[in-house]
Amino acid sequence: MMPFATKVVASNQNHPTAPDGRDDGNPEIVINPTSFTVVIRPDTVLKFQMTVFNQGNDTLDFSVIANPPDKEWFGAPRSVAGSTLISDKNSYLPGESADFSLSLFNGSPDNEWLDTLVVFFPQGVTVNYATHFAGGTLGPLVFNGITGNGVTVNWNDQNGSGGNILPGETAHGLVNLSFDETLDDTLALVYRIFGDNYGGNPHFVEGTIWLAPENIWLTAEPEIGSILPGGQKTVDLYFNSGGFPIGYFNEHFLIESNDTSNPVIDVPVSLTVYPYSLTQTINIPAGWSGISTYVLPFNPDIEHIFDTVSDRVKVIRNQTGIYWPEMQINTIGEWNAYEGYVINATEPIQIKVTGLFDASQTVYLQEGWNILPVLSTVPASTFFVFRDLDNIIDVVYEIDGSKMYWPSQHIYTLTQLLPGKSYFIRVTEPCYVIYPAAER
Repeated sequence: MMPFATKVVASNQNHPTAPDGRDDGNPEIVINPTSFTVVIRPDTVLKFQMTVFNQGNDTLDFSVIANPPDKEWFGAPRSVAGSTLISDKNSYLPGESADFSLSLFNGSPDNEWLDTLVVFFPQGVTVNYATHFAGGTLGPLVFNGITGNGVTVNWNDQNGSGGNILPGETAHGLVNLSFDETLDDTLALVYRIFGDNYGGNPHFVEGTIWLAPENIWLTAEPEIGSILPGGQKTVDLYFNSGGFPIGYFNEHFLIESNDTSNPVIDVPVSLTVYPYSLTQTINIPAGWSGISTYVLPFNPDIEHIFDTVSDRVKVIRNQTGIYWPEMQINTIGEWNAYEGYVINATEPIQIKVTGLFDASQTVYLQEGWNILPVLSTVPASTFFVFRDLDNIIDVVYEIDGSKMYWPSQHIYTLTQLLPGKSYFIRVTEPCYVIYPAAER
């Protein structure tokens, strides 16, 4: 995910240059600290302080602008391989409307042409109008004219050429969106990019553009200030995790001043959103299915986890043990979040598991068959999770469905790994599966 930024802007003054190279009558900015490490609970605000010093011989003036419009937000890169959709904005104002400039890039390595873009807008986001995506050699992708609240919008190749955006090309379009005034959380704009099916698999990729309410992650007080020569000013920084899922994030903000020798300071922020405890709710259907947790249970006793629903559980199995309540058999003992389980329930049930989140999000697989857990708080793209393992993976498939990820046969109907689920996977050698940190 790309960082938001807080920018500090100041007007420049013209002064004669002194012999040492610094302007005569120039302010000199120094800040302390020069970086921040923030560990914060979800939906929490923490206050930090930064001191701005003026060690020059003229007044230092500054103002703070959160989330400047020149910052770009990137959808997560995917491989009709490597094709992406990019927005020029990473934030929105509830109750307001704005133009969003979108750029569609074809990163296909095997000469596949892009012919369709689909964007799923969430409830509360109204599409007012849009343009075609122009810039492809063979013509535009044409807007289908759908407008309204929470709609799905398509842009298509309508000239029958099999795709209009060639590899390496970028097409640009504009969408005007209105945001309901009740919105107060990060919004996910899921998109799908489709190729012409003439290259290799995959022929479509899926990604997400994330929009956070403006000023959600950082607010600075004061927003404007002046510091006399030899003086200093304390700036209160309020870090807000409300727009972040659980995980690690590299953010930054900028300080620009009228110190002509040091006009821009980039201040990195290492942000960890990590709950002291987390409760995961898992809905389990009737019949056979696969289950797992992304939390490490405080009480891992499997009989405790299923205590209130054990009368509706026929059997639970992992690769080495079995829990069979009716027969009072329990060779599993304790729940292990680093492996998946297969369950057979007599009717739909729900369990809640409270524990800690392991931000390493890493699973070790032995050679052969495994039951893969999902150590991610959000759906994870199979193309991203398995991007470096295609030569090791034989097959991955649903326990309670027909979707599969089978590289040697070019079958990719399984496109996402869902939290709370588990999947059968066969690998030809031992390996690690690393889930990506959640994006905002």
